[in-house]
Amino acid sequence: MHPVRVLFTALAALLLGACAHLPAGDTPLQWHPIVTRGELPNGLRYNLISVDTQKGRLDMRLTVHAGSVDEADDQVGVAHMLEHLAFYSHGGDALDVRQRLQKAGWLQGRHFNAVTNYERTQYLMSPPGGTASADLSLKALATMAFAGDFTADDLQRERPIVIEEWRGGLGVAQRMNAKRAAAQRTGSRYPAHRTIGNRKAIEHAQLAALQAFQQRWYLPNNMVLNVVGDFDPQQMATQIERHFGTAQRGERPSREHLELPLDDKLKVFRVQDSQSGSNQVALLMRFQQVDIREQTLAGGRDRLLDRLALTALSRQLRRQPLDEGIGSLTAVKTQIGRRTGVLAVAASVKGQHHEQALQTLLRELERLRQHGLYDEDVAAVKEEVRQIAERMLAKPTPRDFDAWVRQLNDATVGERMLQDPEAIARNTLVNLSSISKRELQRRIVSWLDSPDRVLQLSAPGGVQLILPDTKGVEQQIRHLADGRLEAPAAPAIPQQIAIPDLRSNTPQGSIETRRSFTREKVEHWQLSNGDRLVWLRTKGADGKAQLRVDSSAGFLHQGAQSWRAQIANQLALQMPPHGWSDEQLNAWKKREAVQLSFTQGPQRLEAQGNAALDKLGSLLALYQAQQVRRDLDEKAYRESLADLRESLLRRRDNVRSEQDATWRSVKQGHDDWLQPTAQELDALSRSTLEAQWRRQAAAPVTYYLMADLPEHELQMLVNRYLAGIPRGEPLMITAKPRQPGQRQATLAIAREPRASLYAGSFQPHPWNPADAARVAALREIANGLLKQRLRGEAAGIYSLQFDSELSPEHQRIDSELRFTSDPQRADELWQLARQTLSALPDSIDDKRVAALRRELTHQEALRVKDPATQFNRLVLSERAWHDPRYLSEQHRLPAALEPKALKRLARQVFPEGNEVRLQVLPAQDVGL
Repeated sequence: MHPVRVLFTALAALLLGACAHLPAGDTPLQWHPIVTRGELPNGLRYNLISVDTQKGRLDMRLTVHAGSVDEADDQVGVAHMLEHLAFYSHGGDALDVRQRLQKAGWLQGRHFNAVTNYERTQYLMSPPGGTASADLSLKALATMAFAGDFTADDLQRERPIVIEEWRGGLGVAQRMNAKRAAAQRTGSRYPAHRTIGNRKAIEHAQLAALQAFQQRWYLPNNMVLNVVGDFDPQQMATQIERHFGTAQRGERPSREHLELPLDDKLKVFRVQDSQSGSNQVALLMRFQQVDIREQTLAGGRDRLLDRLALTALSRQLRRQPLDEGIGSLTAVKTQIGRRTGVLAVAASVKGQHHEQALQTLLRELERLRQHGLYDEDVAAVKEEVRQIAERMLAKPTPRDFDAWVRQLNDATVGERMLQDPEAIARNTLVNLSSISKRELQRRIVSWLDSPDRVLQLSAPGGVQLILPDTKGVEQQIRHLADGRLEAPAAPAIPQQIAIPDLRSNTPQGSIETRRSFTREKVEHWQLSNGDRLVWLRTKGADGKAQLRVDSSAGFLHQGAQSWRAQIANQLALQMPPHGWSDEQLNAWKKREAVQLSFTQGPQRLEAQGNAALDKLGSLLALYQAQQVRRDLDEKAYRESLADLRESLLRRRDNVRSEQDATWRSVKQGHDDWLQPTAQELDALSRSTLEAQWRRQAAAPVTYYLMADLPEHELQMLVNRYLAGIPRGEPLMITAKPRQPGQRQATLAIAREPRASLYAGSFQPHPWNPADAARVAALREIANGLLKQRLRGEAAGIYSLQFDSELSPEHQRIDSELRFTSDPQRADELWQLARQTLSALPDSIDDKRVAALRRELTHQEALRVKDPATQFNRLVLSERAWHDPRYLSEQHRLPAALEPKALKRLARQVFPEGNEVRLQVLPAQDVGL
């Protein structure tokens, strides 16, 4: 078996390869005991995890260790095409796999799917019937893997859909990623074998090529089947053998082409696009490393050594003083294939200081090579890992169903094993004591000394970028190596942070009126400063107190420019209390275990926070301190302006910006979005922003609190920290309402050979929970119908997005449709989509509604027990009616899904009278 490490959290990832008892480094690691493993005589391996946390649920994933990089030179795109065609397999049945699954009520994308990348293909099953559908799922997977009886006619039917998938993936991100891959993986097969292929390859792919790829790679001994769910492992193993056992073992081809071919040269690449704002210089070192499949204690120790070395290197780079024009230094290590790795060290560039950035990058790497790591850095990174390991032992993190699925899948795709976190932690603690600074330094130097190097430079579109020549760069490297650089900046001497008490100098207020809603366990308190408290007397998530605060201080309030309001808000709410440092605030929040954050939208400013019940006073005190602030920090103000000016310099003739602005104007009938000009930034003053912030902070608020504590305790805290905050008048929101009527626009500016359609409509409608649930159900029905018509029948798209919601914010049904297509078919497909949405009421029948009602009943049984959902529904109810009735009426939601009411609302989902549409077509110089 090929083991894998499991990712628990970003930090815990440091531990997961670290499993070495020193005296027996070649001892194999052990699988988690929950996993039942087996292998059929033909070599197919399976991993079973039986869990009953969700009764009857089932998830199956068949992994084929073959992807696009395994294609021959004349097979570009074939691995992905085969993934599509596998669903046309019959395996002796009259219906193909997709037809059988859909007939059983399965939805593609939700209940069955597939995905291909460079190195593997996966087929995913999450049957709506759960374990009752195990036999159907296994038969479908085996048929797709081994039948190979799809036809040339099937290929012709699916080819347009694959072309649309290719077309939909085009764009600036795809172009930049392709250029980065060409640089990072130069010399290998990866750049020429993009998973989706290219249009020519898709249009000319032949049935024989797909069949040949399947016969070569789709071998039972080149597959792993994972099953997680509520089942008996022995019975499942028997079913697996029945469906997969007859396939014949084959000879697995070599996969040496997964590795990077290394050389001793420096290569220089330009990574630039007219629509990208990337501005960076990066040096990549490529090298060999321990095979990821070496799942021994020694192999685990080696991987921990890698991670500690990278973390220590990153700490030192971040600490160094940087030259003017350099934003930051970062380091990332990635793995390519099984035995090759890449260390990328990048300098972000301000303006056009690329030459200076390169000099800084080379200098700091040479400084690190000459002087090595500081003891303090090594101790710090080891201590961080030690603390994680000890927490894993002291308080193991429980896994839910989805976590088991995800972690077992991570193990399989990485060709590694799923380990017990406690074993990982124990072995990590042993390893830490044996890894020395000297070892870490040797590992870093081995990376930096790699002769295979790639230098890549990027600049915003339109900016002239002159590439350095390789001889000049190599001469710089030699010059730095021949000299003696000063030692790098040392870690700051740790000082005990004096954590001040968060004292309140604001006069206390009082609670003026109270009202109780016994049925919902809700209290209303009107405070003496005009604020309002809504208290749900029950435990929040994890037993904590949950706080939300609504203010009318959105960035579109009257008398303010939106961008000024946002800057003032960010500066005021991201600063520590008056007289505190950032370090003191962070230490205080860690000690008090308090979380508080703010989000400003166009119509309101919201705060969200949580704390243990005995720390609720600390949470409220921090909120008060943020609200009574009067002044803004001069240094933060200047840094914010500098960042804004840098973003203006990066702004170019951007297709996406013009497209977004046009869509806002077409959709709303106007465009409220404003960005500052360089002149406006030059004219801005800190005092202007301070006045802006004071207006926002004075707006009255409504507090929503979910906490189970005695009333007299809460009253004392509210009087002390909330009721005395000075308030003024509510701010009036100036956002213009969405204009009725039909509007459309066409832009011929796209840099890709595709049409992108954006369509929307709206219907004024008062918000209520029942109709909100109905609109959500109609959204599901409409998505299915649109995909059936535009993809299944017309073969004109690969995917689409249709969203519809009854907005409590705007008191209307908002609907939006997006898809990409061949420009020559855009109008045809739009008319087909309109017809489908217009016929939505006629598509509602008892069977479809009954299925939706069953699903909603199941979901509601979970939501009524979920504190976050209940808290959110309290907020929705209070915003709508100023009372908590939603909480006592939510049990009626499933009954709201009945055909007559759905048909009535379906006519309002996409009304023709308010249709708006934007069509983005290729520019004239873009070939189709």
